[in-house]
Amino acid sequence: MKLIIDARLSEPPSEISVFRDITLYSKVFLKYDVLLECEQEMRDIYWYWLKKRGAFDFISDIIRHNEEHGLTIRQSHGNITLTYLRVEHLREIINRLKRG
Repeated sequence: MKLIIDARLSEPPSEISVFRDITLYSKVFLKYDVLLECEQEMRDIYWYWLKKRGAFDFISDIIRHNEEHGLTIRQSHGNITLTYLRVEHLREIINRLKRG
């Protein structure tokens, strides 16, 4: 199954450690194919941003909006909708990912 995360959720005020925890848990324990979703011209910027912070390890690919289908975490119109990723949301996000 694919998990598609809006790349904007890796930016502040989101916590990069929470972003990494979500991708790690999804990839290792839930066996999701983790995809990062952004505009084509932003791919390199997000790759460098996440790589420099050690948060790209569990991401399989960077895709354009609506290029793939699956479970989504987005700022709007997602299966899981959040403004930002913070530690106080982590338990709820993991529980929702477990339910698929």
